[in-house]
Amino acid sequence: MHAASTSYWAEIAPDSTLRRVVLCAGAVLLLAGLAFVPQLAVSPLLKGALGIAWFGLCCYEWSALWRGYAATVALRIAAGGHVECRRPDGTWAPAALCAGSVVLSGIAWLRVAPGDGPRYAELVCARRQGTQEWRRLQVIWRHIGAA
Repeated sequence: MHAASTSYWAEIAPDSTLRRVVLCAGAVLLLAGLAFVPQLAVSPLLKGALGIAWFGLCCYEWSALWRGYAATVALRIAAGGHVECRRPDGTWAPAALCAGSVVLSGIAWLRVAPGDGPRYAELVCARRQGTQEWRRLQVIWRHIGAA
């Protein structure tokens, strides 16, 4: 069953400014980790391995965010827990919300697993959404977030 056929759903439009904040924070954390690794009291070989591992994992996560952002212009979350991503071409593709998602009164961190791409996260803000859509998201979240 698709979210479009569900009577109660919220359509969330991600904000490009918040997406840039998340991408910049990821880049800063990558650099902070690389600055931290040399301070560890371990052998130089292990420091090198840790630095390479940190760099690789951060690049993978950053690229997953980038690809998810490029491929998604909106999220539709239905009362039954069904999720879809609207692509730039206007089509809807199936997705899922992952563990670690949280919706608060004014902000949400949504971990999304598109059916055709890597998992990524969306930071969304209530004031960037329509009041009705944000309220719908909160009502839906009370049901699916508790499950």
